[in-house]
Amino acid sequence: MSTELLARQERISITPQILFHTFHELQHRGLPIRQDPLWKIFNADGFLPGRDRLTFLQSQQLLLRATELAADPDLGLAVGMRQPFASMGLVASAMLASANLRQAISTAGKYHRITGSMIEFEAVALAGSDLRIMIRPRFIDSPVRRFVMQEALAVIMTSLNFIKTNLHPVLQVTTPYKPKDAKRLQLLCNCPVLFEQPELSITFSGKVLDQPNIQSDPFVYAEVITVLDQVLKTEVADRDLLQWVESRIIRTMPQIENIEATARALGLSERSLRRKLAELGTSYRQVLQQVRLALALQLQAEGSVSREQIAYEIGFEDARSLRRLLKQEKPTAN
Repeated sequence: MSTELLARQERISITPQILFHTFHELQHRGLPIRQDPLWKIFNADGFLPGRDRLTFLQSQQLLLRATELAADPDLGLAVGMRQPFASMGLVASAMLASANLRQAISTAGKYHRITGSMIEFEAVALAGSDLRIMIRPRFIDSPVRRFVMQEALAVIMTSLNFIKTNLHPVLQVTTPYKPKDAKRLQLLCNCPVLFEQPELSITFSGKVLDQPNIQSDPFVYAEVITVLDQVLKTEVADRDLLQWVESRIIRTMPQIENIEATARALGLSERSLRRKLAELGTSYRQVLQQVRLALALQLQAEGSVSREQIAYEIGFEDARSLRRLLKQEKPTAN
């Protein structure tokens, strides 16, 4: 398997609320979302059974399908706009208790990965204490790049309404994408918006960033940060284990090693690896099938590889096994 394909398969979790709000946005548009073969795994309330989480590759397929069903390349904006500030959970609490907007932005940049977001923040200091936030997808070649960047922009702009400042803090927004309803986005940003630019960025006024937050509570902020640090530590440990197993499967394909060999390579007993995966709500067989399905769908979408070659690449002996996987397998919660 090529190093390019391996690089594309670096895996992260996608925040559950993105899928939750995407589900409800499609329902709001009158689309029969629960009749779709991919989306029917969700309950009628938009939650997964047991409140489980999905891997990035599963979630990516769901978001691609949602965009297709909606026939709307700007679906990410609508999904971001419908999310309440509270959907950011503990991160929202810390932001509300921050000393000022600059600290709130810094807090969001540090802890946003707890929600499994697919974006990266880069803060660039400008002249006169102004600040520019660059927002990029974690995987540049992701087919849901437009969705996640637009969703992130809408969430950020909506969230700013909850951090009280005397003046609007945003001086300018740049974005690679010009939505069909550009006026609506301009109203949301309440500042000049430059479309079809190389980067998604938000430039903040330094004077406004440093204004005291009238809702600030140093005690609450310190308490919430303590919890966030612990959650971040746990999330990283869990994510690292799952990503390591997934990466191991990808690296050894087309050979498929058993769980005992994978556990040994990780320095664990087979029993310990089974237990750790079970604690994450999955199993070695589920992870293997999810990796196979995601790689098969990606290779199939590229269109230049035969069914027989795809089957070989993901460790099947013949194309019949691949056909059964594509026919029977659908995203399952892990």
